Amino acid sequence: MKRYYLLGGLSILVICFFIWPEPLNANDKFQLHFTDEALRRGYTAEFEINPGQAWGNFRLAVVPDLVNEPVDLEIKKFNCLEIAVPNDLNQVSDCYIYDILREDQANKEPLHLSRPLIISIKLNDIANYFSKKIYYWNKISSEWIALPSTVDYDNGYVRAITHLPFSRLTVLEDTAGMRSREVEGVASWYQDSRHTYAAASNDYPMGTKLKVTNIDNGQTVMVEVKSTGPFHPFSDRRVLDLTLPAFEAIQEKWKGVVRIQIRPPFGAGVILGIETTQPSVAPGIPEPSIQSHAVIAINEETEEIIFSKNYDTALPIASLTKLMTAAVFLDTNTPFDKVVTYQVGDNAVGSKLYVNPGETMTVKDLWYTMLVGSANNAAKALARSTGLSNDEFVNRMNEKAEVWGLSNTKFYDVTGLDPRNVATVYEVALMSKKVLKDFRVLQGTTSPAYSFKTLEGKPHTIENSAKGVSRGIINSDWILTGMKTGYLDEAGYCFMLKARNNRDSLNHVITVILNAGTSDPNLRYRETNELINYAITKI
Repeated sequence: MKRYYLLGGLSILVICFFIWPEPLNANDKFQLHFTDEALRRGYTAEFEINPGQAWGNFRLAVVPDLVNEPVDLEIKKFNCLEIAVPNDLNQVSDCYIYDILREDQANKEPLHLSRPLIISIKLNDIANYFSKKIYYWNKISSEWIALPSTVDYDNGYVRAITHLPFSRLTVLEDTAGMRSREVEGVASWYQDSRHTYAAASNDYPMGTKLKVTNIDNGQTVMVEVKSTGPFHPFSDRRVLDLTLPAFEAIQEKWKGVVRIQIRPPFGAGVILGIETTQPSVAPGIPEPSIQSHAVIAINEETEEIIFSKNYDTALPIASLTKLMTAAVFLDTNTPFDKVVTYQVGDNAVGSKLYVNPGETMTVKDLWYTMLVGSANNAAKALARSTGLSNDEFVNRMNEKAEVWGLSNTKFYDVTGLDPRNVATVYEVALMSKKVLKDFRVLQGTTSPAYSFKTLEGKPHTIENSAKGVSRGIINSDWILTGMKTGYLDEAGYCFMLKARNNRDSLNHVITVILNAGTSDPNLRYRETNELINYAITKI
């Protein structure tokens, strides 16, 4: 085992003389000690640097100010055969364990990382372009879970961002193929006077609708496969060609090519190009009549757009912000039984919990008050309970949005009171899908009410802010599995709802409404009814 001490940028091997780290075999453990100075400056740990390689097979970038105390880093390989891989996935890298440990071993509190780690793993083979991601092993659920990842085919690495201080990692590729999963590669353009937003592909059937995203700038275009091609060797990574209008929607024409990600095929409800007009629907099924500025209904499983209006317009999202606040809070692993003292700085306008500075309550009370009643001061106190500053917490919200691919989503505060908190309805739907995977968020957003007493004995009952549910405006026959309201003068009335039509159904619909005006608070609920009724017949 080798142990290094990092003093700023200098690596010192702790034996009788100084040497550079040598290549490590599979049984070696790589260990670094990070001093305060090294943590302030940041460092990239390289594991397994083989002859002729500029970088290690496993790279872990510790960004500046990751933690505020000295820590040790351990990296080692483990036998990939120890953990089974699902049949539809293929292992395409070695398997690694990293562990960031407190120098003070007696401190058993969870280690909180204030910034994400950047992980890179060398691929064993890059001969195909099936979707590849870094996966970590979740021991509790006994499953491999994918991290949002990008592939550097030029250098043969997969990169991902994580806030976990310990993980077992490997790269898995989806062998189900390009027709059913994400794929990355290069696209060029061609002229076609017959079709505006179209694509040529040898891998997807004619008529398949695809979401194509420029990996470098996040711009997206919806296209339909109308011809075969590209007719070039696969070695140049050309996986798709786009008509010129489609290409120019995500890349400047003069560049000639664009690095793209192709999302799974979409159904008939998808909107081609960057237009916001609604496609025709099957006869006999009335479209929703929508007054709100932007709406969407998606199939939760496939993320297919079933109905939309202005789906790609970024708008203020008001208290829908609190969904991301909840997600980042859960990342910190702050105990729900932690006691929090309310402070003057937690005060906020709008929906609020009526407490005074100095009163105490648990994190659990703040959590439910934020999600059930949309209390702005509860959101501020909850974020503060993590030990992060407001700026640090908001930075994490934006980092998570970036990792999730929400390129039009931006946050400036944890409550939604800042009108600069914006997103598109489509990105709010995708964010909701991810956040609502945690049962605690589902429970918090769908509870009719929450009652508690402060530690001083003062009782509080918080009613759900979605009054359209308690008043029977929302169809009571549906099984509601997540919801969140929002209002701001600049945002109008907003609403997100996730539902299925009965307890036996596995198909969920997520609807989002942004800016339903400011005069009628029930319009968002009536239009949600229309959206859900329409969408449930399509899945």
